[in-house]
Amino acid sequence: MVGKYNLQPVDFGVPFAGRDNWDNCITLAEQDCANPKPTAWTKSEVNSIVSANFAKTGGKDVLKYVESRTFPGTVMNGMLVYMADNQAKGSDAAVEFLIKHEDIWTKWVSSDAAKKIKKSL
Repeated sequence: MVGKYNLQPVDFGVPFAGRDNWDNCITLAEQDCANPKPTAWTKSEVNSIVSANFAKTGGKDVLKYVESRTFPGTVMNGMLVYMADNQAKGSDAAVEFLIKHEDIWTKWVSSDAAKKIKKSL
């Protein structure tokens, strides 16, 4: 919805008051929080998790890639819109992302890898 209709954040007039306030107060019922603090909406986070075996066998370059990639929210929302509008699979969206957002993903990989990826498209 955010990407499809270009929804914009609302200014809450206060900053995000922290995870502790959010997790231990704002998300609870009113009677379960003695001292709620005014807060903006929580920041969305998406984390990549790898197994110990993957970390051990994947190699330094693979771990560096996983650690360095960040999808800007507007790009992620745009990819979700692409998938919904085109009934596309994740693999289709991956190719679309590589074609349309070279400026982003080439920062995550070596120049040699980037050349190989571009050539494969």
